[in-house]
Amino acid sequence: MKKIILVLFCAAALWGFGDGAIYWAPHGCDNGKATAAKHGSHGKGESAMFALMNQEGNASAHLILPDLSEKPLTFKAATVNLPKPSMGGYYAMVAEGNEMNMTYSAVRYLSLQGRPAKVSPTKLTALPKTDLEIIPDPLHREHDRYTASKSYRFLLHFKGKPLINTTVTLETHDTPVQTYTSDKTGAFLITLPNDFKNVKVGRSENKPSEFLLSTQYRFGEHLYKSTLTMPYSLNPNDFWQSQSYGAITIFIGFLVGLVFYRRIKKGAKNG
Repeated sequence: MKKIILVLFCAAALWGFGDGAIYWAPHGCDNGKATAAKHGSHGKGESAMFALMNQEGNASAHLILPDLSEKPLTFKAATVNLPKPSMGGYYAMVAEGNEMNMTYSAVRYLSLQGRPAKVSPTKLTALPKTDLEIIPDPLHREHDRYTASKSYRFLLHFKGKPLINTTVTLETHDTPVQTYTSDKTGAFLITLPNDFKNVKVGRSENKPSEFLLSTQYRFGEHLYKSTLTMPYSLNPNDFWQSQSYGAITIFIGFLVGLVFYRRIKKGAKNG
């Protein structure tokens, strides 16, 4: 019962975000922003709960481990509990479902701590996970994170091949929907918005937000829909760091100017 209430609460808090799209979201919500753990995962090795938002009909889910093996995930009130990670590295959480003449899918990548798998995350992203798939290119490093005001490249594939001239939408909680079109290689570039509010000094004092990429493609009479959700953090350079760097630059400039002034003044006296 608690899980059902939690899912309903999250759905209400995220109203307007991802309307009509099937996507993964962390189980915790805070004023319309889904909370996410450090580096986009529960990185200390504990289990985590995620909800499949807007789920319709029957859906199945599985977890792809860093070594590319798979584990099934079981839904309880539209949520799944991830098992304690047996190895460290990137995981892919995949949900798929079918309705009449439509297939939908949702993907989310997680970085979890544990025994190193010694497998490059490029093998995980290169592995076809759904018929229609949005792929990070590359996936950010395990100790990095998606950051506001920065640009990132993604690939759009259909059945393992690049999908060109296809629209992809980007949604966040506080910025209007933006649209992109895949190029002749199936690639597109997005810039994450700086839409954080009530910012406090210190990255750890500000919870990450979520971005949602969604697309659809019709093949014959069949419609495919797919999403990718990931957390992103604020960019310190947009806030306190830029101010600090500016003050330091001014101070250094003042010192340099003072040194030159004294040299010129001393030279004038000696002349």
